[in-house]
Parts: sequence; C-alpha cells; structure tokens
Amino acid sequence: MNPASTRVLGLAIGAAMVSMVSTQVLAQSSSVLEQLSVEETEEKSSLRTEAKEWGLNERELERYEQLMEGLRGIWSPNLDPVTALGIEAETAQERRRYAELLVEIEKARVERELAFQHAYDEAWARMYPDDMPINPFLESDGHRVSSLFPETQNPPRVSVHVAADGCTRCDQTIAELLSSGVSMDIFVIGTDSDDSKIRAWAREHSVPVSRVQSREITLNHGRVQPSLGVTIESVPQVFSQ
Repeated sequence: MNPASTRVLGLAIGAAMVSMVSTQVLAQSSSVLEQLSVEETEEKSSLRTEAKEWGLNERELERYEQLMEGLRGIWSPNLDPVTALGIEAETAQERRRYAELLVEIEKARVERELAFQHAYDEAWARMYPDDMPINPFLESDGHRVSSLFPETQNPPRVSVHVAADGCTRCDQTIAELLSSGVSMDIFVIGTDSDDSKIRAWAREHSVPVSRVQSREITLNHGRVQPSLGVTIESVPQVFSQ
C-alpha cells in the first residue's frame, strides 16, 4: 500500500473513531439529561404531595424549606411547615391563615388519635380485665393526648415522677396524692421496663385498680430526665399538666 493510501485509510479510521466516540458521548449525555428530568419530575411530584398534605401550595412549601435552611431551622429544627410559615409570616393576614390551618390540622389529628385511644382502652378492658394498663398508647413522658375543645378537655391532672425503691418521700407523696383524689400520670423510675414490677409497685402503694382502668391514673415506666430536673436524687417530682 502506497503512502497516500495509508494516509487516507488512517484518516478514515480516525474519523470513524471520532464519530463513534461522539455518538457514545451524546448517548451518555442524553441518558444523564433523561435521568435528571426524571429526578426533577419525581421531586416536583413529592413536593406537590407534601404540600397538599399540609394544605399548602408548592410555593409555600418551597418557602418553608428555605426558612429551615436558615436561622429558623437552627432554632426549631423539627418545626412543621404550617407552624414555621406562621411564625415567619410577613403579614397579619398570612399569620391568621396559617393559625386557622394549623387548628384544622390539629383538630383532625386529635380526633383520630383519641378515636384509636378509645379503641385501645376498650380492647385492653376486654382482653385483660384484671390487669392495670401500663404505659398507655399515645402517652409518654407526662404528656397526654387531649382534645382541643373545652367541652372534651381532660380535667386538671399532674404527672408524678418517683423511684421504684428506696424513696420514703416518694411513698409519702403518692399517698398524699391518692388521698387528694387528683388525676395523675405516675412515672416510676427503676422498673427496667418490666410491667410486673410496676404492677407490684402499684399494689404495694394501694393504687386503686378502678382508677387505673378508667385512666384517671396511668402507670408508666419512668426514666431519669435531667433536662426536666428529674433525677434519682431529686424525686419525687410533681408537675402540673
């Protein structure tokens, strides 16, 4: 093969290789663009769904995300969209709208939770009529589910943190509270999450079974909570609810 033919053949092969590489690059670029388009579509769909669940539009949810990337996210890292937007509202009209929206959301949430709580109570009474319920559903750390409506509000009650053993002052406090008839949520520290221990503690302190079954008194496994001032050394601790 003469030199001229060799050069022509080389140029042809080079052109073919360039064409092949270009085709591969274009195919890869197209695939990347398609993937980005799919991800963007999925992100927008997720944004619309989340916004709808909160009763917001996409623009409002985007503003919420921007707020949570700033100081508000540092101050209140777990704040829900409606509350965050309400706190950072720019006008009184906006603030009122978010407040009303949150009331509706909380109303629906509480109604659902109370309905299930009642079903739970009925199931416990039917399945274990002779046992005292421990750590009721939807109740923990002294915070109870309560209706947002005055006519269904739970009566005033207290949460009491005591030690399971070796606390004379705890025993005295429980006796006084039982005698007063106040409704209360009792958190017993040192039960090792053993229901039999907390039931034995309740029997030892003459906690009426009927008051526990009616949820006038609840029995809960307690724990040390320094942030609330609840330690082994500090009990008994009584908090109004």
